[in-house]
Amino acid sequence: MNRPVAILLLALHVFNLGGYQLVFNKASKEASARFISSLDKREYSDDQLIEVKVPVNLPYQSNWSDFERYNGEIEISGVHYNYVKRKMFNDTLILMCIPNAEQMKIASAKDAFFSLVNNLQHPGHQKAPAAPGKAVKSVTTEYLSDAQALVPVLSAQLPPHARIMHEVLPPATPRSTEAQPPEALS
Repeated sequence: MNRPVAILLLALHVFNLGGYQLVFNKASKEASARFISSLDKREYSDDQLIEVKVPVNLPYQSNWSDFERYNGEIEISGVHYNYVKRKMFNDTLILMCIPNAEQMKIASAKDAFFSLVNNLQHPGHQKAPAAPGKAVKSVTTEYLSDAQALVPVLSAQLPPHARIMHEVLPPATPRSTEAQPPEALS
């Protein structure tokens, strides 16, 4: 009885470690394959296409008269595009791309899932950061009364090489004197 339960729990743990990544990758590949098959059937309009120009520095390059069908993917600013056509003209490769909405949905679901699993905050939903130095301020105002008491706190924040020097040569504290300085001799 214990052995099947242990195997089940181990399989569940292994799935938790990498299974979700495999599920999202499989869904992404299937969505990409469906989208490419719809592109091959020409189930898109030319006004949906976005033109991307890439400079190419190749010797003896000839111009192409027409576009040719080309498969590929690119992600620009979080938007997934699939290549539909390409053409060489002078020193430029012209790629006609179409946004892949299904791929973007899968990618956003994957990001949302893994941010929830890893307990990450979204950039737009960040909590307000705590005021810097607030704890130090309360410690210094409530418990430390003079500047000499701050020396151990400040020396703990120094890098190691400066801390050693600080321990060997303690900082000179300014002393207030009530007497007037001597007058200059003329």
